[in-house]
Amino acid sequence: MTQGAARTSSAVVPVGKAQVVPLRDPRGRVGHVVQTVRDTSEGRAEDVPAGVEADSDEVSSLRLRLDRLMALDKLKSDFMNLTTHELRSPLAIVYGYLSMMESGMLGELSEGLSEAVGSSIQSVELMMQLVTELVEMARLDETRLDPTREPVDLADVVTEAVVRVDGSERHHLNLDLGSGPAPVLGDRAQLLRVISNIVDNAVKYSPDGGEIGIRLRRVGRQVVVDISDQGLGIAPTDMGRLFTRFGRIVTTATEGIGGTGLGLYLCRELVRRLGGDVTATSVEGQGSTFTVRLPGTTRGVARPAS
Repeated sequence: MTQGAARTSSAVVPVGKAQVVPLRDPRGRVGHVVQTVRDTSEGRAEDVPAGVEADSDEVSSLRLRLDRLMALDKLKSDFMNLTTHELRSPLAIVYGYLSMMESGMLGELSEGLSEAVGSSIQSVELMMQLVTELVEMARLDETRLDPTREPVDLADVVTEAVVRVDGSERHHLNLDLGSGPAPVLGDRAQLLRVISNIVDNAVKYSPDGGEIGIRLRRVGRQVVVDISDQGLGIAPTDMGRLFTRFGRIVTTATEGIGGTGLGLYLCRELVRRLGGDVTATSVEGQGSTFTVRLPGTTRGVARPAS
């Protein structure tokens, strides 16, 4: 350890077959704790270092703080699950009636009312997206969203994602799939959501149009998708927030662009659970490139008929 970084133990908290040892900094403050597990399979036990003395008041305080943190974490998860569940049904009903109004099923609308309905539908869609992303975030926190690992041709997924994106006449989507299939192991629906989200962001954050490049390539045993735009770009000071929860970057240029700030966080977490990663490079005012990397596989992917 470097000078000034040394810590000394002050108490031992027994927890089942383990012991929690709070470690102090040179000023006597508890910085963190270390858990030691006893091995009783052959009657042996790993002894706590000599000089450790029990402090019942501090032990009780540490255990109380731990219990409170665990209770708060469970309360947060329960609240998230309850809230998102209760929001889904009313939002679906509102969205259904608005869609019927927009289609004329409930009568012809005036021009002004038609615009109001269209704007309302966009707002409800944004809320539904937020609810969906909150549900996925809660599942990630509880490690319930373990991804399925089935053979998927990522080239097909990328193609479908590009078709789904709602671009405009100002945007030109240039798709380069290379040659042959690009098999990976994963859940097709989740991978489609990841690629669609990043391509959609490339369009949204290129308000003046330009080329959106989607290139699939094979690098060693990895399958890589690069999604590049010629849009607003990201300032170096904002790059650290890019993949964080609710890390939506709001500037004068982006304040009118809708988003929840959860999409990229979820994309990276899902890809990382498959053994890959999502990274980004950007130049402010010139555009960004997002790169999705996934381990390739040769298992179970049907080859196209010759």
